[in-house]
Amino acid sequence: MTKNKTAPLTFLIGAILGAIVFIQFFGLKTIDPTGTDWIYNNMGDVTQHHLGWVYFRNTPWTFPIGLTDGISSGSMVSCMYTDSLPLFAVFFKLLSPLLPDTFQYFGLWGVICFALNGGFGALLLRRVKDNLFFTSVGSIFYSGFFPSIQRIPQHNTLGAIWLVMAALILTLDYKRQYKHKFTPVVLWTVLCSLAALIHIYFLPMIYMVMLGYMILLVYIGKKKRLAACTFASSTFFTVITMWIIGAFYGNGSYVDGGFGAFSANLNTFFNSMGHSKYIRMLSTTRDQGEGYGYLGMGMLVCCFLGIIIALSRLERREGKALKNIREYYKSHRVQINAFLIVFIISFMWAVSTTVVVNQTVLIDIKLPRPILGVFSIFRASGRFIWLPCIMVMTTALWLVTKLDKHSAAAAVAICAWLNYMDLRNYHDEMHKQYAETPAYVSEIDPVEWEKASEGINEIIYLPLPDTYKTYMQLYFTTAQLASEKNIKLSSFYLARSDYGVLAEYADEQYKLLTSGKGRNDALYVFFTEDDIPKDTSGMTFYKLGEYTAVRVKK
Repeated sequence: MTKNKTAPLTFLIGAILGAIVFIQFFGLKTIDPTGTDWIYNNMGDVTQHHLGWVYFRNTPWTFPIGLTDGISSGSMVSCMYTDSLPLFAVFFKLLSPLLPDTFQYFGLWGVICFALNGGFGALLLRRVKDNLFFTSVGSIFYSGFFPSIQRIPQHNTLGAIWLVMAALILTLDYKRQYKHKFTPVVLWTVLCSLAALIHIYFLPMIYMVMLGYMILLVYIGKKKRLAACTFASSTFFTVITMWIIGAFYGNGSYVDGGFGAFSANLNTFFNSMGHSKYIRMLSTTRDQGEGYGYLGMGMLVCCFLGIIIALSRLERREGKALKNIREYYKSHRVQINAFLIVFIISFMWAVSTTVVVNQTVLIDIKLPRPILGVFSIFRASGRFIWLPCIMVMTTALWLVTKLDKHSAAAAVAICAWLNYMDLRNYHDEMHKQYAETPAYVSEIDPVEWEKASEGINEIIYLPLPDTYKTYMQLYFTTAQLASEKNIKLSSFYLARSDYGVLAEYADEQYKLLTSGKGRNDALYVFFTEDDIPKDTSGMTFYKLGEYTAVRVKK
């Protein structure tokens, strides 16, 4: 009971420290629900997420409840595929009549994520050592986790590393006696359903941890039925959750190219990618930013110290290290095997079938098309490195606790301080870019836009190249203005879409336009000057930034 009473305080301190880390890096402007300057000034994935929310907010309620209209000529799409954080999107849509016209929740989500990263990090460390100083200082490694900081300006929803930590906590609590025996089943089910409502990439990570949990349940707890119920309930309700938000609606493809390219480099734990104050950037292949898993100099020192501590403890008995390793493994075989299985599977998936160190490809396995299609559902495999990162960090901190009380406290404090110092360059970069962001000014002239958009119902992008997703600047600048007038878009930058359907619609509209049968309620925007029809009689031209648009004269 005494230990249980310390849990809320442990979580609270970690959460407060996590929120402070977020505000230090990104400032208070990002949290302002009416402040969108940081979203539009830094055109990127978070801009897509916000615009997806705006269109979702303007869509009448449907079932499935997560469907968004007006951003795809194919059909409505789930807000899940604009990465608009369905958990918040649905909640704030319910409150939409009470909200101001300009409203964003991604800054709020960011600070909540960092708070939860710190809070759950502290609770995770509490399973290692129930000491308030240790859990509080140690939580800074989780809230100041380099990959989490990297995700806020990019895939904002992927900042929820706390989901992985929650899964690890449930796994370490596999022996816990709950008041109701099915409580862990409910907790795992809720966690998986939350992951589906936040970002689908967290689901495989949670299931990898769940695999370790089930191994412990079956081989130590002898609870096969509980393990089966945990997996079945989590899977069933996760699928139901995804169905409710529209994940299976429409004809969009669930696979995309890039598996093997968006992977983790073997140097990922040591590669700061230019964000470290002290450790130089190592080389990678072009797209391996998705596999960013830099631990920070302080944590690397902590890992080195942990290895020294482990070796010294193993050799303590007459220098018989190998014998002691065998004895330790024999007495903790199931736990060690569960740990290694989870670590190896997640690490190998992150590295993918194209194993690279720096820029040297060591192994490149060509998968059969059906198998490649399955893996391509989660093509950015490098993201799965976060689970091994958390496991390495927690193990290193656990080993440090094997020192005497004062030495352990000093070691953790020094390593946390080193990590904080290592973050200074990254802090200055993020703070300047987001906390000091100026007022957003669209590159499209407002007078020209008013003329071009008067009375139109749809923007049609012509003709649609297979590389249309690379024209993010075009889509975001036009969509930002179009969303204010509820103007539909023929295509948009989506996580999953059916290119064939979109291209067919664009080709059909292009033929009508070039044959003199274009619509006068549409604004046609061309990707390049070469796409403009030869016969422009009956058309009025507009300049939308660096792009050309036309309307058919009435």
